[in-house]
Amino acid sequence: MPSSTRRNTRLALAPRVAAVAALAGGCATDPADPTFGETESAATVAQQATTGGCSTAVVIGLSRQIADEIACDLPDQFVDFTAPGIVLTSNAVLPYLQAGAALDIQTVAKTRTVRINSAFRTPPQQFLLRQWFLAGKCGITAAATVGRSNHESGRALDLSGYSLSAMTSNDYAHSVPGDDPHFDHVDSLDLRGQDIRAFQRLWNRNHPDDVIGVDGLYGPATETRLRAAPATGFPVGAMCAATPPPPMPDEARANLVSISGADRAPPSSAITYRIGLVNSGGVAWPATTRLIVADGSSELRAPSWISASEIAAVGTSIGIREVAWFDVEVMTPAVTEDTTIVEQLALSDGARTFGDNIQLALTIVPDVVVPESGDGSEPTDEEGEAIPPDFGSATGGCSSSGGHAGLGIALVGLARRRRRR
Repeated sequence: MPSSTRRNTRLALAPRVAAVAALAGGCATDPADPTFGETESAATVAQQATTGGCSTAVVIGLSRQIADEIACDLPDQFVDFTAPGIVLTSNAVLPYLQAGAALDIQTVAKTRTVRINSAFRTPPQQFLLRQWFLAGKCGITAAATVGRSNHESGRALDLSGYSLSAMTSNDYAHSVPGDDPHFDHVDSLDLRGQDIRAFQRLWNRNHPDDVIGVDGLYGPATETRLRAAPATGFPVGAMCAATPPPPMPDEARANLVSISGADRAPPSSAITYRIGLVNSGGVAWPATTRLIVADGSSELRAPSWISASEIAAVGTSIGIREVAWFDVEVMTPAVTEDTTIVEQLALSDGARTFGDNIQLALTIVPDVVVPESGDGSEPTDEEGEAIPPDFGSATGGCSSSGGHAGLGIALVGLARRRRRR
């Protein structure tokens, strides 16, 4: 398979770093994800449709809350599928599937590397893809309306460089004509609507004076609230049970809430990303806190770096529940095959290193002319309904086309180290 994962690229960090009040929160049973204060300066989902670049990772904070809310509701059915041998090729990939689908893709990964370009997808992510399609942007040639995508069910995957026989022998059907990278798990349920219910519950929890029906339907009331929702997440996130204890007073911690930038880009090109990291701990970050390469060395050093392993300092104190925004410029290397570059970053305040869920990756694609989204086009009917799976259509063969390849951050606190494939 021609696609590869490697360490080489050129990464430069622009000097701008800003702090704003955060809008992120995770599952309320997870002490790693506290609630955060809301401010008027936060970008909404609708605003990100026109200003957020071409990656649905720009709404990853809100998307993580929705995934966590579903996991609270279906703890044994909706699970994390990360495992050795699985590479998430997009910042926007949420590593959740229904339990049977997760187990079967992990089985495939025991014998080969599985490059996942898209898995479970949330309403804000699907909203962005639909808007980009309607605007003719980001390489999206078809996108289902919110609530109608197969990916919102937690049983669909988009892969690149896959073995068809390995997938079909593990209960995945190559099931949608015209969508070559797409697979559906044949033994999983159609749970479309569960993600919309999760969003509706989150909205009502944070807006007790503006509640909407929790019916799993994407009607006008829900669309209006989705457009107005904060892209980085609500002040109060998923609620499984009791509220967790707050972080320790001296605990340093960071969570990724947004990455704006392209998922797929051509070689030898300058690409800019905006990375939002929330202070989710119990102590402010001093101005000298630095964004670093987690393993202490890097082939990515650029002239603007502080050193071979230190990229930039925050430059201003970041209080609890505030977000530090880093503008990161990337110069892609001159490669001749699809190449996914995954870089693990962290923060250091001099005394300790923290923020082990900060991962930046980019898929460099020689035949891409301009930056694109990593979530590929999804065949739909005239009403925006995804073409239903045809579980009898699987055929033999092997694809290395790449299809929807993208850029990778293992969000949901599940970042992984750089790897070569």
